[in-house]
Formats: sequence, structure tokens, C-alpha cells
Amino acid sequence: MSQDTLHTIEEIVRDLLIFVGAMALLLVALIVIVSLLPQTNPLKRVLTALSYRVGATAAAGALAIPVEPIPGLDAVYDIGVPILLIWYWLTFFRNLGHLWSEPSPPQSPLPDKKTIREDAKRSPFLGRSERR
Repeated sequence: MSQDTLHTIEEIVRDLLIFVGAMALLLVALIVIVSLLPQTNPLKRVLTALSYRVGATAAAGALAIPVEPIPGLDAVYDIGVPILLIWYWLTFFRNLGHLWSEPSPPQSPLPDKKTIREDAKRSPFLGRSERR
């Protein structure tokens, strides 16, 4: 290979690494921004479900390495895991419309001290000496 060819390959690899680094920074920024959104936001619910699927896929790939040397288990793993992952991803796409359109139930606020005291007074589990 000539020097010009090597120099061109070097520039391509350098540009690709810069692009991958920039995309990683954008991904981190997106994760931080989405984590600050309220639970009822559809974007947060969709990205949460998507991150569960990506994590399950990565875990299945990481588990494949120690399972491969085991004679019977590797065949079961090679057949079963792709089927389960396909089903898991299909449920994501099937439920995507529901995740995007239906608002999640509102979160109930924490009870104040007065409500807790009133509930304790009405509790049948407290004896008469404990009620005040």
C-alpha cells in the first residue's frame, strides 16, 4: 500500500472515532434530559421500555460466552434466547402505541402527618391503651 492510501485510511478511522465519540456524548445528554422528565411523559416511558430491551439483549449476548462450552446447554441457548428476544422486542413494538398515547396513572402525594395520625386513631390494630 502506498503512503497516500494509508493516510486516507487513517483519516477515515479518525473521523469515524470522532463521530462515535460525539454520538456517545449526545446519548449521555439525552439520557440525562429524559431522566429529568416526569413519569407521565410518554417519551420517558418509551425510552425506559427501550432501555430495558437493549439491556436484555446485551445481557443475553454477555451470557452467551460462558454458556457456549457446555455441550447441551449451548444448543438450547442458541435456539431459545433468540426466540425470547424476538418475542420481547415484538412486545415493545406492539405496545408502543399504548406507551405513547395512554397517560400513566398520576402518582399519589405522600400523606401528611395529620392524615397519618387520624388513620392511626381509627386503626383496629391499636389497643385502647395505645390510642390517644
